[in-house]
Amino acid sequence: MLKNPMFLIGSIMFLVVILAVIFAPLIAPHGYTEQHYDDALTGPCSEYPWGTDQYGRCIFCRVIYGSRIALSVGLVAVIIETVIGVTLGVISGYYGKKIDKFIQFVTDATWAIPPIILALAIVLMLGSSAMNVAIGVAVVSWAQFTKITRTKVMAIKNLPYIEAAKIYGESDLSIILRYILPNLVSTIIVLATLAMPSAILSTTSMGFLGLGAQQPMPDWGWILQDGIQYIRKAPWISMAPGLAIVWTVLGFNLVGEGVKELLDPRVRV
Repeated sequence: MLKNPMFLIGSIMFLVVILAVIFAPLIAPHGYTEQHYDDALTGPCSEYPWGTDQYGRCIFCRVIYGSRIALSVGLVAVIIETVIGVTLGVISGYYGKKIDKFIQFVTDATWAIPPIILALAIVLMLGSSAMNVAIGVAVVSWAQFTKITRTKVMAIKNLPYIEAAKIYGESDLSIILRYILPNLVSTIIVLATLAMPSAILSTTSMGFLGLGAQQPMPDWGWILQDGIQYIRKAPWISMAPGLAIVWTVLGFNLVGEGVKELLDPRVRV
């Protein structure tokens, strides 16, 4: 991996985000809710590195603290969609027949609906909050996990040692846990790593629409939405979270591609 410059760049970008999440109170010179009305819409300066918003809140501090929301919500969404997708994919691929047809029908139906529309409907039913956004994004994003996992399981279940386990009388649950899931670990890691940028973008989009973390929480989507009306007078309000989103998503994408190259022998050939 040290010979892969794109992975190294992605790792550095990823590390910067992780450091911002962990050390936000030490990095940010102000609290993300502190209001200084005398300094409202102040441009970037020594006291406010990325300027202030209409309430005099430090944009730099809000973006730094907002990284915690973006990463936590994105991580929860990826965990939920991984559990749903892998579970359904294993069941579908291992048992086949009518179970496979039913799960594939549900998967195709979910995939056919525009994700943002279905996620919006789910969040509107559950209520606006960061965790509800994570649930909404996960419920519409598990299909790719199911499809890929099913294909891998269908290939694995016909291997000789799986047939031998069946002959010796091992239960289906034992075969799945002892032999099939360990062979899926690398695939699951790659899928989860590549799904993280999409989850962050989706959750930020929901925040932009006002359905994510509510004010005064420093959600990147909220900050972007706040800055739209001041885009000519104070463009830094929208530019700062926009650049943070690009930085984070690009970093995760580069790391994901590097992990894929490491764990998939066919890519390294």
